[in-house]
Amino acid sequence: MDAGKSSREFGVGAFSKANLLGKKPLKKHHEGLAHDKTEDSCFSVARAIFGLRYVFVIGWLALAVFLAPFAYQLVLRAAPMTKKPPSNTASSAAMEVFEAHYQHLAILRREMVVLRCKQHCPTAGTVMAKGFVQQLTDIVKRFETENPGMIVQIHSYFEFAGHHQLGENPMISRDQQAILLQWIWRVPPASKAKAEALCDEIKAEISFMNDYESADGLEVSATGLVFLDHAMKETIIEEIPVHEISTIWLPFLILAVALRSGRMLLLALLPMPIEILVAFGLMYFVSLQTTVVLFALMMMLMLCTSLSFDYSLFTLTRYAEERAAGEEVEPAILTVISQSGRVVVVSGCVLMIAWAAMLGLPSPFNGFCVAACSMILTCVLVQLTFVPSLLAILPFLGSPRAERGHDEEGVGIKPKSTFHDDAYEKAKPHMQGPYFTLGGVITRSPWNVIVPLAIYLVMAPLTNRMSRNFDLAMFKFKMGHSFELTVPRSATEWKTLLAIQRDFPSSVGILMPMMIMMTGAGPLNASAVIDVSNQDAFDANCQMADALIRATRGRPYALDADHFVSATFHGEQEDTKLVDCNKYWEINMVRTNYLSQHLFLTHTSAHLQELWSQLVSEHKHAMLTFLFPTMDPFSPQAFELFQTVREALEEETITLRQRHPGISFLTFSPGSVLMDLIDVTSGQLPLCFVCCAMVCLTLIAFWFGSALIPFKLLLTVIVPITWTYGAGLFVYEDGWLNFLGYPGLGTTGDAGIDWTVPMFTLTFMMGLALDYEIFLFERVREFREEGFGDRESIQLGLAATGGTISSAGLIMALTFVAQLLGSIPVTNQMGFILVFSIVVDTFVVRSILVPAMLSILPCTNYWPSKMPEPKYEWLSLRPRGDIEGDEDDDDDDATE
Repeated sequence: MDAGKSSREFGVGAFSKANLLGKKPLKKHHEGLAHDKTEDSCFSVARAIFGLRYVFVIGWLALAVFLAPFAYQLVLRAAPMTKKPPSNTASSAAMEVFEAHYQHLAILRREMVVLRCKQHCPTAGTVMAKGFVQQLTDIVKRFETENPGMIVQIHSYFEFAGHHQLGENPMISRDQQAILLQWIWRVPPASKAKAEALCDEIKAEISFMNDYESADGLEVSATGLVFLDHAMKETIIEEIPVHEISTIWLPFLILAVALRSGRMLLLALLPMPIEILVAFGLMYFVSLQTTVVLFALMMMLMLCTSLSFDYSLFTLTRYAEERAAGEEVEPAILTVISQSGRVVVVSGCVLMIAWAAMLGLPSPFNGFCVAACSMILTCVLVQLTFVPSLLAILPFLGSPRAERGHDEEGVGIKPKSTFHDDAYEKAKPHMQGPYFTLGGVITRSPWNVIVPLAIYLVMAPLTNRMSRNFDLAMFKFKMGHSFELTVPRSATEWKTLLAIQRDFPSSVGILMPMMIMMTGAGPLNASAVIDVSNQDAFDANCQMADALIRATRGRPYALDADHFVSATFHGEQEDTKLVDCNKYWEINMVRTNYLSQHLFLTHTSAHLQELWSQLVSEHKHAMLTFLFPTMDPFSPQAFELFQTVREALEEETITLRQRHPGISFLTFSPGSVLMDLIDVTSGQLPLCFVCCAMVCLTLIAFWFGSALIPFKLLLTVIVPITWTYGAGLFVYEDGWLNFLGYPGLGTTGDAGIDWTVPMFTLTFMMGLALDYEIFLFERVREFREEGFGDRESIQLGLAATGGTISSAGLIMALTFVAQLLGSIPVTNQMGFILVFSIVVDTFVVRSILVPAMLSILPCTNYWPSKMPEPKYEWLSLRPRGDIEGDEDDDDDDATE
């Protein structure tokens, strides 16, 4: 039934029983067997765990209770996906210069509240709207009183209305149907919880206002970077438990059927809360030193669910087999720990190596390695120590002991040796069922060649589709990206933001502007210093803006003067459509002259001074220009704009330095950071994957003492991964399932598969594929060591593990179905990728491809290790009489 089981009388089972009885164990006398010393040490560890069973049970329970509060604090401290510019990129170089002149710029956030007429009205700036705005403003100002220095600016429609000012009021929509309240604040990571608490208070007040308003009144809604991040966090926390609960009964049902015992089902479920509390509690202390993002916690939960079910299934079914064969509780548990536990350890090591590939990626992905490895290690240790110990203390939770069966006629030829008769008898329960029949077909020639070729041919379109998104020359993935992919579809914050971008001027309606800095310190000249408070600097900045307008003309993202906010120009020239440059002396007079400050243009003077303080650095060595493109800041079109702006600024820097020595123009924005991050990771991920695959396959070769088995398994690990991503691209980029009308299986604009999906799923899929192959091949090898023929061992290995692996695969796939039910597009994509991969890996790769590949030149599966002469062959082409006449050197040894 499960991986890792061997005959007690021919292998570790005999070793275990002999030790329990104080006798010398039977030995295997064929050469090259790699497991002898390993089995000895594994059994010693098993006896130690059994002897300390009370310590392990009490210790794990106490540790879980102790770490529970820390696990809860970790959930509260988890941050959204942070995006830091990778080293040695244009974004990282620009960020260094920006932070030198504007220390708090990176943590500034903009939040907005929009008040919109439910029905058409003359203007949204009503008395009722003014009262609402004042209530919300008071909440923000009270927050500033309690947290000095966080709030930078508060603006609303009513601050601009009725005052002396130049230009139109930017805080009212073009159709007069909506007005804005806006504040800009500093939100460092340490103050994120306070900021989210303010957002919750604002949302509660808005909810009260909307309940108060009539059908022809105002509709109030909020949005902003903190609002959006908080909405995503709340959605994940709320949706995952709901969808998991709504679908978890199916994995439970499959697990119960596989274990065939309600008591053993309880035993399989008990480790999960311990694993979650311990792993999360330990990660809390990691979060004190570095940022732990919310997606890392999601990945830990997925790993816990899948590994806990898988490992419980493999260990408990093994225990049931031992008890069904007549073993007492103690030897059965020792066999489980020493045999199934050994495979669990190798599985955990392979998975941790797979996740270690993320150490080669930039932040925050390298932090996922720590989170994933902590959960994998916890699951392995709990399954090795807590579950067997609890079973030893409370044996009624496990399967009852059965009497040994008598010899019966079965498939194959039985030698005369009693030693081998027992191995044959123990294999007889597996000589039936669909997987035994399937194994007999696909291991025979020519089906072992025809079937794999047919599968690869059928799946070839998926591999071809994936190859279209992989640049082989550059060895890079082509990854999708969009801000919309990360926002819950049900979030009113996202709909509100889209409405503001559509209805209001870009200077107030865009959350993530591009920042262009004119300075004398940059990558081209780090020592130059310029003064931006003069007409020459104003003219140079205007020339820069004109260059960007010219560079983007005729393109979908064409810029004009209204897309910029700068102290050096305002509006555009009617004839050239370029910016209308300001005179420095006029700007200086309006913002500093006593008459303009106190008598004329008082409001404009105050706001211009505020803008000057925000745009010009303290020592007047740098000046910012904000660029507000009206598009998704993470969309492919936005990335094309970022690249165009960078190239234009480089050319303009070279041109202007002829008249202004030392001047530099740099650009920085969240979108440009993401663009560089994707560029770096898309190149590093394939290399990390290849290195990880080589290490894992080398480990497998070393563990099994087989130099050639990695080359066979390579085609059953790497190629199926291309099928999965090909299917994902057909669904989420080409829209093959759009006709279903289900958002979780449809496209999101033209973004395709989000760039984070391969980061989170590639290592998981590789670890899972290798995990199941280890379970299968470990059993195949043990049957071969017990004297079965090459193809017979493969057939029995498939029959013994097929049901368990299929159950484990179904459980894991159904666990991830919950992600397809959520409202966040990126989690839908991850759910589809994982479910498709698991289903294909379980029912196609592990059930058909791997056995067929192993049956092609089966002697290479073990080289250079030497296997004993086969004693049981019914699939071989050898004459039947030759089989019956074979003698085994081990017959005499078995009587020692």
